This record gives sequence, structure tokens and C-alpha cells, in this order.
Amino acid sequence: MVFALALFACDDPYKNSTYQIYDQNPISTYLSANENYSEWVKVLEYADLYNALNQADVDFTAFVPTNAGVSAFYQKMGVSSIEDLGQSYAKSMVLYSTVLDTIAVEDFVDLDYTTNLSGDKLSVVIDSTNAGNAILDDQANVIEMGLSVANGNIYVLDGVLKPLIETVYDRVAQNSSYSIMKQALDETGWDQELDVLADTTTLSGVQTITARNYTFLAVSDEAFAEDNITSLSDLKTKLGAGTDVTDSTNALNQYVAYHIMPSNYTLDDLETFSGTDTSVIWSTEAPNQVMMITLDSLSEEKYFINLLGEKACFVTANSDVLAKNGYVHEVDRYLPVWEPAQATVVWDLADYKAVKSLVGSDYQPSAPVSTETKYSVAAADCYTYEVSASGVGGTSYSYLTYVTCKTNLKAAVHYDRLVLNLGYMGTVSMNTPTLVRGKYKVTLSFIYLTDHSFMRQMTDGNGGMMRISFDGTNNANVSPYTTVTSSLAGVYESTLYSEIEFDETSSHTFKIVVMDPSASTNTKFSLQLDAITFTPITE
Repeated sequence: MVFALALFACDDPYKNSTYQIYDQNPISTYLSANENYSEWVKVLEYADLYNALNQADVDFTAFVPTNAGVSAFYQKMGVSSIEDLGQSYAKSMVLYSTVLDTIAVEDFVDLDYTTNLSGDKLSVVIDSTNAGNAILDDQANVIEMGLSVANGNIYVLDGVLKPLIETVYDRVAQNSSYSIMKQALDETGWDQELDVLADTTTLSGVQTITARNYTFLAVSDEAFAEDNITSLSDLKTKLGAGTDVTDSTNALNQYVAYHIMPSNYTLDDLETFSGTDTSVIWSTEAPNQVMMITLDSLSEEKYFINLLGEKACFVTANSDVLAKNGYVHEVDRYLPVWEPAQATVVWDLADYKAVKSLVGSDYQPSAPVSTETKYSVAAADCYTYEVSASGVGGTSYSYLTYVTCKTNLKAAVHYDRLVLNLGYMGTVSMNTPTLVRGKYKVTLSFIYLTDHSFMRQMTDGNGGMMRISFDGTNNANVSPYTTVTSSLAGVYESTLYSEIEFDETSSHTFKIVVMDPSASTNTKFSLQLDAITFTPITE
């Protein structure tokens, strides 16, 4: 999407150029001819994006506020003009209010959301009280829909869409109720981590941008006070923290990291349970430390963090605070680091930030897809792999491929899978989620396709045999495809270990060595892996 990248340039790449399509007006020219949009035209000009939205060969949908809406926004922001907000902010406003596509009215009213040029999702809700109107991004009403112009459509708003530019750290820093938590972030250095949107790496001349996403559990000063903590010094004393708080082993550093989850979870994500599970283990940024969220249907609070420890609950009214790189949820107690009991952990083998960055909007679809999509994720740094010296046999997949799932594979976790095409003796390693120490039964869910019949029946090769291990030990040979009892495509399960014990709470390195010779010779060969489930074994 070259144009989308060009919009982020410092200057308007189409400045001093004139664009006119036949006898019609493109977006900016159309707006200039109507006094009702003069304030938004000033924003476009100040942002150096006026001519960019006049292109003849690109289609847009522009969400444009009226003059009254812009004036109300300035008053809310405590400024008198766009110049008071700065050119960078003006550009963010335009990008946030523009979609790189023409959205027809009949399509718009059926949308749940649309994605803007900032890469953010704008929610669309039909206004039940005002016929013909819609509510966009929970910020403004659409009062006129689908004004047709030469290079797209214009939707008129009664207010400005405030661009999402705040990071997770900004959200904490801007809330005066979180002053102790902010100081703790600042002193430990976690403020810098929560202020980063993405990491850029270059490998063999190829640049990869990996988005940073976090979920932060904020403790208010009032909640701290309930545990007699009224300052950062009090918090350090209670934790027994030493002087070097930037060290990851320091008690304050661990405490802060314990309140950070390495992904962007909504409150609904954290309070959703599947099957008969009533507790879910969640990884944190604190080394080898996890927390447990438990559903107690008999309690008024209902959801608890670390129910059997020094428990806490979410403050719903102050949660789901969206940031550019994640969410902030408030909790009602001090919430110290605590090791929970074992619980079932379901590990989606494609559930990594690096994979999400490579896949984009197709990642972990909310429902089975009508058409599968494939993405090579060999560049994802979460995987360490080696391809067989004998080459690969499969012709349909790259070495490591992310694939979404259709309805016949709807049992797949997150409706996706990781496909290995590494050849005979090819290897791949990856880190598990943090697991609480103890004994587990380990089960693999995998995808069987109709062209895998040679693997199921072992007419070629040995059933997709893999040698697996954790941390270089507990080696085991398994042939999951030989356990499939049906010729129908689907998601199947195979036991990897009837019992395995982990001596300490930590993440572990899981390694697969492909032991099936047909992996280098059969064009239909592939290992289609969904998830691994760790089920606690209690004495």
C-alpha cells in the first residue's frame, strides 16, 4: 500500500499538483466549495494532506466533521485552532478519519467496524434513536451518509474523531489516580517499554516491523492506600525492594512487570472461559510469574485475580481504556506477585506477537473463514528452525506457514494453525507460555486433510513421526496422524506425554524434529499443528 505509506511523509507528496476528474470534484476540492466544512479544510491544509486526498487514482472514504463539530473539539481540547495542536497532531486527525477504500452506504450500515489509515479500527453502530444515523468510533454521529465525490465517498459527522495516539504509558501517566504506579514505571524503566509502538529489525536486507502490544493492570492510589501504601517509598518497603530497581530480579521491578501482560486483551478476553474451565492462567512480563483469573458464579464480583492469594477484582468502569499499543484495566487491590496452583493451559502454536505482525488483519479470525489465507511466518523471531539438507517435499506451503481455518476445521483454537514443511530431519523450536510447576498430561491438536491419507495409513512414510522434547530433555517419538480414525478432514487430538513434570514455574523450549522420510519426498506432506494443551495431573 504505497500511498498509505506516502501519507506518513513529512510533506504532502502531491503539493502544488492539481487533480480533477472529468467534471466532478475530488474530496478536498468538494469540501472547499462548501462553507460548512471550512474548518476541516484548514486541518487538511495545515496537515499538508489537502492534495493527497484529491488524487484521481485512489479511492477514499472521508469522515468529515462540520464546522460546529470542529469548534466543539477545539473547546474540549482547550485550544482555539488547529495550529495550537501542532502539525503532527493534525496529520493524525486526518489519517484517523480516512479509509483507503470507497465504502458504499449499503455496505457501511452492515459494518461492525472499518480500518482507517492509522491502522486503527473504527466501530460502526447504527443509531437506534435517530433514523438514518450511525455512531462512529463511539465518538461522533454520522449525520449524512455517502456523499459521492470523484474519488470516493464522504460521511459527514457532528464531531471530530479524536485520533488514538496515546500509548499504554500515556494512559497511565495522564491519570492522576495512578501517581504511585506511574512513579514505579518511571523508576524501573518499564515506562520506556510501554511507550513503544513497534520494533524494527532488518534481516538479509528485509525490514520487519513487529508491533508491541500490552495489557496493563493499573492500581489506583486509593487502592494502594487500603494496604497502607501512600507513596512509592511505602511500596518499596512493603515489597522489600533493593536499590537497583531496574534489575529484573528486583522486587519492585518484578511487581511492575507482574502487572503487564504481553498482548492486548480486552476485559471480555480476560473474563471469557471455555468448556468447564473456571480458572485460566495468564502470562506476565515478570520472569516465570503468572496470574490466575477465576470465575466464581456465586459471588457478586464474579471474576477474581488470584482468588486463593491476595485477590483483586477488575474495576469495570475504569477498564478497557484503549491505547495505541494495548489496553489499561484498573484493579481494586494492591495485587502482589503470587504463584497460583496449576490450571489447564491451551497453547496456540501461532500465538506470538511476531506472527501477528506478519499476518496483519487476518490473524486469529473471530469466526471460521470462507476462504483460507496463507502467510509465510518463517521470518518470525519466535521460531528457530532448520530446513532438511534433503529438501522439502511439500509444494503447498512455505517452511513455516500461518493458515486460517474454514468451517470444517472450526474446532481449531483461534481458527488458525501453524504448518511445518521442513523436510526429513528439519527442526523447529519455540517457547511455551509460562507453566506452573507440577505434572501435566500433554495433548496435541492437529489438522488432518484428505490428502494426508498416506500419512494416516502409512502407505508412504511413518505417519508424520516427530521427535519432541522440552528444554532438550524428555525426548519422545510420536506419529499423530496414525491416530486419526476417520477419512474426513478435521481437527484431531493425539497424546504427546501421558505425564511430564516441570520442576519450576517457567516457560520452556519446545522442539520438534521431523522424523518422517516422506517429508522430503512427498508433495502432499505437511504437519498441520493447532495447539498443545497442558492438563494438570493432581496426586
